[in-house]
Amino acid sequence: MKHGYYLRMYKQYVAQRALGAYIASVSQPEALFDLSFAAQTTQPGKKDRKVLNKRLQWQIDNPTRGLRFVKIDLRTAQLYAFVDASFANNKDSSSQIGHVIVLADAQNNANILHWSSTKCKRVARSVLASETYAMANGFDVAAVIKSTLTQLLHLSEPIPLVLCTDSKSLYECLVKLGTTREKRLMIDLMCLRQAYERQEITEVRWINGNTNPADAMTKSKPCRALQELIDMNKLRIDVDGWVERPSTKRNPTSKNVRFATPAATPDL
Repeated sequence: MKHGYYLRMYKQYVAQRALGAYIASVSQPEALFDLSFAAQTTQPGKKDRKVLNKRLQWQIDNPTRGLRFVKIDLRTAQLYAFVDASFANNKDSSSQIGHVIVLADAQNNANILHWSSTKCKRVARSVLASETYAMANGFDVAAVIKSTLTQLLHLSEPIPLVLCTDSKSLYECLVKLGTTREKRLMIDLMCLRQAYERQEITEVRWINGNTNPADAMTKSKPCRALQELIDMNKLRIDVDGWVERPSTKRNPTSKNVRFATPAATPDL
């Protein structure tokens, strides 16, 4: 009887979490971390159920709390990828990584396009490692969105991509050619540096943690930056460090491919 009770309770826990996670992944980024964290629980206890019920109740009390979209001036639009990580904050000492991708123009009008909060699948041995994995994941998604928008909107030049992190050590590793002793970490850093040098990444910014909306993807506490972004569709960033560099325009030219002519075979 006791085993059957716990089995039913676990199935209900999984089902309710999945329902809440679906809504959070579609229109309520503020709720995503708690539901992602709950997905890692295999044996939910009283505290786990309490945390999940609190988040589900928040969703019930805020049925209209979601995203709205405003008009963006595409002539000055930029794609911002905010990334963040919490080192070894999960129950199994793994790290939580997340990102929020925003399209904004020069007037700071902004729309949230994508967000994610996931358990890092790789073992992070340091804070720098977890922040690097978060940025690598965020850049991959942002690069796809950048390419998709450029093609769908028939833009002559790609939308500039700006990566924002509140980690000073990661920022210096990318723009000031800092080093690390972890060889596994160097591979991801080299990939990001290469994209930065090729200007696939237009700019890397070190921002104040209080203005990083991705903070809500790695922590349960309310994030004022994300709340303001959702409420007003305005992007406000306190930048602590950046590097100015000239932008380059690439004009790809088609290359004529010439096939070799087979040599004549002499008659034998």
